[in-house]
Order: sequence, then structure tokens, then C-alpha cells
Amino acid sequence: MEADFQVCRNCKRNVASLHFMLHEAHCLRFIVLCPECEEPIPESKMKEHMEVVHQQGRELYHLLEEKPVVIFANK
Repeated sequence: MEADFQVCRNCKRNVASLHFMLHEAHCLRFIVLCPECEEPIPESKMKEHMEVVHQQGRELYHLLEEKPVVIFANK
């Protein structure tokens, strides 16, 4: 038997129709989409997500933007 799916209007994920109403009620209440990566994140974890995932990503990006330093070793 093939399961029917519906797309949650909040997290944009496919959810089995059998569980859709329960999923969407929970999702609308507790889940938000990250404005940077558009991943569904629990609202209570958004600050941590932004600091850990996106701040580290920005720091790495800035390191990659810097000009490389070449060190020559004398043999």
C-alpha cells in the first residue's frame, strides 16, 4: 500500500497524510526556518544554531578570504 504524503507549509517536508495534522500542529508551534540556510530548527535552539553553525561558517569563510602566507624553509 502506497502512503499518501502532504507537504508541511511550515518546514516544507513531506509528511505521511496519516500523521499530517499532528505534525503540522507541532511544527507550526515549535519549528522555524533558519533565515540563512532555510533548515527547520526548533525555535528554542535557533540562537545556538546561528552561533554554532553560521558563526563558525563565517569565521572559516573569512579565513579563506585572507591572503595565504608562504613560509620558505632553508635546507
